[in-house]
Amino acid sequence: MRNTEAKEQSFRAGQKIILTGWIGLDGMLCVLEKKRGELEQKFAPAFLMQAKARGEERNVCSEEEIEEITDAFVYPVGEGGILAALWYLAKAAGKGISLDLKKFPILQETIEICECYRLNPYQLRSEGCFLIVTDEESRVERLLAEQGIRGTVIGEIANNNDKIIRNGEDIRYIDRPAPDELAKIL
Repeated sequence: MRNTEAKEQSFRAGQKIILTGWIGLDGMLCVLEKKRGELEQKFAPAFLMQAKARGEERNVCSEEEIEEITDAFVYPVGEGGILAALWYLAKAAGKGISLDLKKFPILQETIEICECYRLNPYQLRSEGCFLIVTDEESRVERLLAEQGIRGTVIGEIANNNDKIIRNGEDIRYIDRPAPDELAKIL
C-alpha cells in the first residue's frame, strides 16, 4: 500500500506498529562522517570503528520491498526522525497512537554521539527505517526476520486522536515535527 493510499487504508484501534531498523542510525553515521576529527578527540578509536561498522546494519530495502514482504501498510522514517514519522503516520491514519519509548530500538553509539552535540536522537534522520501497521504482528516480524530485517513492536493505533509515548510512568505527547537535528551541526 502506497502512502498516498493511507486514507483508503482501514486503520483500527489495536493494530500494532512495528519499527524496522535502528532509529537515528543514518543520522549518526552522517555525524560520524562530517565530524570525524572532533569525535576522534572525544572517543576511543575502537568505539568509532564500531560505530562506523554499525552502518552494515542499515536496512537497504525500499518501501516497496517492505510492503511486498509484509503485505501491510508501510510508512518510511526519514528526515525529522522517528517522532516526525510517527506524527505523520497518526495524521495519515486519522487516529491516535500509543507507544512505549523503551521499545524503540536505538544503538548506544547513536546515543553517545548525539550527546556530544546535544542532538535528540528521536529527531535525527533515520533513512532505512520503516513503520509498519498490521493486525498480524507475529507474522510480519517472522517475515521480516526471514529477510534479515530487524522489526520491533513499539506500540499500537489508538481509538482517539492522542499521540502518546510512554516511558515507564511518564507520558508525553508527540509534537508537530521539528526540523531534523542534523541541521544544528551541518
